[in-house]
Order: sequence, then structure tokens, then C-alpha cells
Amino acid sequence: MDIEARLAQISTVILQLDDSKVPRNIRRGAKECVEQWLLNKNKEMDVRIAMTQSKLEELGEDPNIPMEFGTLVFQINTALEQLLGEVI
Repeated sequence: MDIEARLAQISTVILQLDDSKVPRNIRRGAKECVEQWLLNKNKEMDVRIAMTQSKLEELGEDPNIPMEFGTLVFQINTALEQLLGEVI
């Protein structure tokens, strides 16, 4: 599977944060992560992945995020870390 397809898959998982149990600012941040960084083909691949990781880490550290979604953010960041290792 090519990297763009894997990024699209990861973006689908990130958008699972769009749940009524998740605070609005975290939902908005997750959506912005996907649109502005992860799927933005105008930026370099490594920058897209690293910035998405950084933004998700900020969201995951929010004290208001429900535990199961915090775990999801951690898993996404792990997958992004693996992808970044392949890109660099």
C-alpha cells in the first residue's frame, strides 16, 4: 500500500474524534489536522506527517479528552511515527 493511501486511512481514523463525547475544540482541531496538514499535498510528506503528529499530541494532552479517545490519539501517533520512519 502506498503512503498516500495509508495517510487517507489514518485520516479516516482521526476523523473518528468527531464524536459528541469529544469536546468541540478537540473535534475541530482533529478536523483541521487532517485538512491543513495530513492530506495537504502542497506540503512535503515528512512535514505533513510531523505536523499532524504534533497537533494530535497537543489534542491528546487536553485534560477534557475522554480516555478512549486519548488512547486513539496515541495509537494514531504511533502509526504516524512508523510512516515518518519510512518517508525519511
